[in-house]
Amino acid sequence: MRFLLMIGFFIFITGCENFYTKVYDKSIKEKDINCVKISYENPFIKSKIIKAFKEEGIKVQDDCPYTINVKAKFLSQCTSPQAKSIGADFDGFMRFDLMEKGKLIYRCQMDWKGEFSEDRIKDLIEKMKEDISFK
Repeated sequence: MRFLLMIGFFIFITGCENFYTKVYDKSIKEKDINCVKISYENPFIKSKIIKAFKEEGIKVQDDCPYTINVKAKFLSQCTSPQAKSIGADFDGFMRFDLMEKGKLIYRCQMDWKGEFSEDRIKDLIEKMKEDISFK
């Protein structure tokens, strides 16, 4: 019984979010990244991502050698008849691909259930900060 309560508490605290990360170039763990450039086609969400990076103390500049390519999907954008009729395991995802000179060196993705909010962007950045060093 105690075990079930602990699991229930953990699920409540973490919400319905799943993080996936992968390091493609191990040398990134020894580097201090001092800036990032954000690449995303949606200007509204891009501005929220830039704001979140700045709030986390990470410089965002267009001439940075490190680019964050953002990919995101929200269930409301899904056009699959199957997903619309039976639902999906998640309501959205956001992925940050960290690129250096066009080469993928690190990936961090979050899937979630529920509504999208700016807090999800901050959670994703915090997860990145656990894995790699920002100056």
